Amino acid sequence: MPLPATRLYPLTLLLAAGIAAPAAGQELLQLSLEELMQMEIVTASRSAERAIDAPATVIVLTREDLRRRGYRELSEIYNDLPGMDLSRSYGDTFYRNQWRGLRKSIGTPYLLLLDGVVQNHLYFNQEEIIAALPISSIERIEIVYGPASVVYGANAFVGAVNVVSRAPLEDDGQLLVANLGAGSFQRRAADLHYRLRRGDWRLSLAARRMEGDIDAKAAADYEWTRAEYLRDPQLWGGFASDPDWTRVSSPYATRAVDLRIGHGRIELVLQHFSLDAHFGLVYPFDLIHPLSYWPEPEWSALLRHELSLGDRLSGQVMLRYRRSGVAPESTELDSYDSSGTDPITGGPQRVLIGSTWGSDNRSWALHADFEYQRDERWNWQAGAKFEGKDLQRAYRIFWGPEVPVGEADVDDFPFPPPAEFDIIPDNRIDTRDSAVYLLGRFRAGEWWGWGETHSFHAGIRYDRNSEYGLARTLRGGYVLGRAPWTFKLLYGESFNEPAPRELYGGWTGSGSNPTLRPESASTLEASLTWQWSRASLIASVYRLDSADNITTFTGGATNLGDRRIRGADLHLHTRLPIGERDWSLWAYYSYIEARESVPASDGSLYSRDVGDTSPHKLHVGLTWPITERLTATLRARYIAARDTVDTNPLGEVPSYATADLTLVQRDWPRRGIGWTLALTNLGDRRYFHPGLREGNAGVDPGFRDADGVWRGSGGYFNSLLAQEGRGAWLGLSVEF
Repeated sequence: MPLPATRLYPLTLLLAAGIAAPAAGQELLQLSLEELMQMEIVTASRSAERAIDAPATVIVLTREDLRRRGYRELSEIYNDLPGMDLSRSYGDTFYRNQWRGLRKSIGTPYLLLLDGVVQNHLYFNQEEIIAALPISSIERIEIVYGPASVVYGANAFVGAVNVVSRAPLEDDGQLLVANLGAGSFQRRAADLHYRLRRGDWRLSLAARRMEGDIDAKAAADYEWTRAEYLRDPQLWGGFASDPDWTRVSSPYATRAVDLRIGHGRIELVLQHFSLDAHFGLVYPFDLIHPLSYWPEPEWSALLRHELSLGDRLSGQVMLRYRRSGVAPESTELDSYDSSGTDPITGGPQRVLIGSTWGSDNRSWALHADFEYQRDERWNWQAGAKFEGKDLQRAYRIFWGPEVPVGEADVDDFPFPPPAEFDIIPDNRIDTRDSAVYLLGRFRAGEWWGWGETHSFHAGIRYDRNSEYGLARTLRGGYVLGRAPWTFKLLYGESFNEPAPRELYGGWTGSGSNPTLRPESASTLEASLTWQWSRASLIASVYRLDSADNITTFTGGATNLGDRRIRGADLHLHTRLPIGERDWSLWAYYSYIEARESVPASDGSLYSRDVGDTSPHKLHVGLTWPITERLTATLRARYIAARDTVDTNPLGEVPSYATADLTLVQRDWPRRGIGWTLALTNLGDRRYFHPGLREGNAGVDPGFRDADGVWRGSGGYFNSLLAQEGRGAWLGLSVEF
């Protein structure tokens, strides 16, 4: 039985990522930076407030920003955000994003929200599904730096990313935005958003499909992702002579359907997202075949009712059902030395084995959130949540028989059936989460006669989990505004619960431990903003102290010691009057010093750098309007060298610098039609991201010793992830 493969489909038209209506895009370009800073956001406090007043450092990417930068899928925004360190593999772990020095082997220390609703995976607590979200339906993305547990509960450890959808049409009518695209590395995509309004009834349908593959040429730059290992019959038997299995290929596909039906204040939302990947660059090619298959489907249905309880009190009640996991068609093909004896060499016998994997997780949740605006000075918010989860413990794993390499044949290889049911007794667990929170904001002005404004923020939240008990988090903040300056002093607490995968996984050796405890942290941050009509500058410094940090390793998982992170960010945005039009320049610099104390074998503690964290990162972007309808955007980034985790024998991942160029043509050959040409990695720079988890495969070539025994990779996780070379993306958008 062959492994399932993602089918690529032909497209004749091309996609531009993040398309905005031409008129709206021009309006955004005409706004001054001071006016842009007055834009309202909702993520920091679950309440509309200006970004400059919010009790957090906030970056807002409008749909016009997405269009000008030419993002092909949404996880690419992390390439250009300060304080983030990526490990991008396009595999069963599609990418791993460290934020402000928090490295996690499994799970994510921040939340992905779609219109304020959490999207992190129920089993993994990962937010990779952002890569599947439709882009044409996006109004803006709000990235909130700093702990948000008081507002959103568990796992908003260092921040939140909120994807905000475009609002329903205000008047009767309909609107369709259709985007198609294709480019290098077999990428093809279709993305559309349809909106309809008839009186009190409204409908929104957003859908997306994207496919692609890894860059085989770049993969050859790292030892353990070279094709020669796939073509070795002593490693892969008959698979090594089949052209479909010997190419360096690992296709992936993302799918999304988001249907919303509303009437008055009531809305029903039905969603299906899926990230279907093969194994990418995660594992060395002498141990796990990259065409192993890993689909992760997500289903969600929610009903929400907006409440209006007078001029001052409003709220929302939401009932939601979720289902997420690993589809039972997930299939893995491994090659390893068994306990048997090879009849020819007398050494260990090399065998192949197939397995299928599955995990099914569900939850029901009820949320109630209320806002009371007493007057212009006082604002109060309160809410409660109850969620019941029905979770998988260990993976459902079906193993096939061990097949000696010399007997392995592609056509009749004994892959087991899909893992559609449990064979492990009592392999599920029911958990209950409940929470209440209260947020308050007080604003005053002219206390000292400087024309200043003062905002005080405070919040408290209690979460109770049936497995871990009670968790209390606090937040407080002070914002002083005196044009053109704004000063913020912020404090917040957060906690991160172990993901079910970290607790149970499948077996201790896969990196799990059912006795893990939640992580906890506190963050203190100060920032100063200066703004005027043509420039804004934000400087922030922060310290994050965390305890009981969870890490996984070969042999299990554990709560390690404390972690201390010190950092600084510098944001610059400016408009440059060159010729008849303004050029737009933005730049981010971030510095991170991340240390952690961990127990030694004798029980004592020692301090080490947090692995895979670059201390210096610089991102720069420049947009220049060539004509009224044609713009060009150049994005460049420099990531300093990163010390690796202790288990990675390389010790350091080299620094790199890359640049991307995007050309956007509006309203040609007629209004409502736009084109995008995006060129990535302009210099065709060969560079690497750090490997995932232990990153222990090394770089030494494999060989057979004098007894014919294979001496291969040093572990199950590649030490380096080769990144894509130069690529192109051409796109077409149509709005009518």
